[in-house]
Amino acid sequence: MKFLLLFLFFVVPVSVQAQNVPMFLAGIKLGADVSTVNRDCNLSTDIPLADERHLNEINLVPEFVPGIKSGTVAYANCAQKGAIVRIKLKFDNSSRSFFDDLLNRYTKKMGKPEKWRGNPFQTVISWKWSFKNDIGQRINLELTHSNDEDYKIGNFAKLTLRSLWEAEAACYQQTLGPSEEGASTPTPTDKLDYRQLIPN
Repeated sequence: MKFLLLFLFFVVPVSVQAQNVPMFLAGIKLGADVSTVNRDCNLSTDIPLADERHLNEINLVPEFVPGIKSGTVAYANCAQKGAIVRIKLKFDNSSRSFFDDLLNRYTKKMGKPEKWRGNPFQTVISWKWSFKNDIGQRINLELTHSNDEDYKIGNFAKLTLRSLWEAEAACYQQTLGPSEEGASTPTPTDKLDYRQLIPN
């Protein structure tokens, strides 16, 4: 009997946690081939990302799911070409009350978020969850509400297969030549013409 109680105490929470690791958002699955969502994408918008050269991004068809105004899917273009790495959605309801409702539903399903990502003025309110599934993949989920015009206005969700993101970044880095590896290094301050950087 004691053995059974110990088994339930240690094993059941782990299995419940594993069941709550999110891999789908709006019917799109992380790690799946991007061709599985072709019918929901505007294929002409497919481009490599300027700041994440190991990813391509493609726009989702507006309102392809009721309640979703727009979104993007980012997929790998190096080691695991075509694998979906990230899903970003903007909801058509931009209100704070809708965000609070979503946050409550997310928390009930996946537990309390572990990290605050907003700003002190709460013009951006953002919460982050981090997960690890039973095959060792790491997944990040963020839910955001913004009233900051310099950010974006509205409610957003982002689901990322972080372990694949990192693997693809490493793969892309290996393809760079010596001259390209330092391409993102900041310009030394003694080489700057501050007259070009300061409004006048």
